[in-house]
Amino acid sequence: MYKQLLEKILEYERITVFRHQRPDGDCMFSAYALSCFLKDNFKEKQIRIAGKEEYDLFPYTEDVPDEFIKSSLGIAVDTSTIARVDDKRLESCDYIIKIDHHPAIENYGNLNYVDDKAGAVGELLTEILFSGDFASYYKSKEVCKYLYCAILADTINFRTSSTTANTLKAGALLAEKGDLVISELSDYILNVSSTVFRKITDIRKHLNISGSFGYIILNNEDLADIDIPALEAKNHITEIGNIIDLNIWAFAVESEGRFDCSIRSKKNYRVNDIAMKYNGGGHFNASGVRGLSIEQLTEMFNELHERSSQ
Repeated sequence: MYKQLLEKILEYERITVFRHQRPDGDCMFSAYALSCFLKDNFKEKQIRIAGKEEYDLFPYTEDVPDEFIKSSLGIAVDTSTIARVDDKRLESCDYIIKIDHHPAIENYGNLNYVDDKAGAVGELLTEILFSGDFASYYKSKEVCKYLYCAILADTINFRTSSTTANTLKAGALLAEKGDLVISELSDYILNVSSTVFRKITDIRKHLNISGSFGYIILNNEDLADIDIPALEAKNHITEIGNIIDLNIWAFAVESEGRFDCSIRSKKNYRVNDIAMKYNGGGHFNASGVRGLSIEQLTEMFNELHERSSQ
């Protein structure tokens, strides 16, 4: 099933792994897991990870020259559209492979592996690397750990509606093959410092609930008062999802005079179609929109509120 992917990996002496803008845990851990796997098994090849934006739990970047990228196989993980790629030089790669778990809006790769039923791209990568085509290749403890962390981050400890039996099977396989200490990895991904906990408490004060819809809007002044960057603040959307009364919830932060918004929902409440109306997109139950005016944000929230009560 993944024979073509392996053939391309064998063909190229240079391979560059790409990720999306504002990388999250699934994106970063998956990119590094793939990089580690390639370095372990193809020592004669040159492997690089492109992208300058950092993820707080894994602040990894490296310089990749233009000439390296132009002659390389580019593999983009967890990135649904080419516009979302952190390093735009992906388009200059000699050959492009997309590995993703978002709905296939844009198949920008020469070769595309997309499974929108996977709970995380780490789950899809686990399927690929443990498939028959890659059976003879070494999967280190480090690779298993990073893939497990990727799944854990995107499913929030296997709690999201995108978590399936296959997600759990992938987690169990990685835990077994990597001899992982599950509780330690859960603590690593999910626990926060006392400083962050206090900031989360301040963020919660901005929560508004209307029927089955909940939302938070933080403008620049709010972000300054809480002393938290916009991206870090928005990552705490999971806090709202713990409220049993809500069917849909959203978190918007001001950025350069506009608003970026993350949207989440319970299993039967679709949100990606509404996000797409505002030039966003994502999963059935998890989507995002960038660059909204306050008027557009209000209009979108009205639609989400109506959807939440259906």
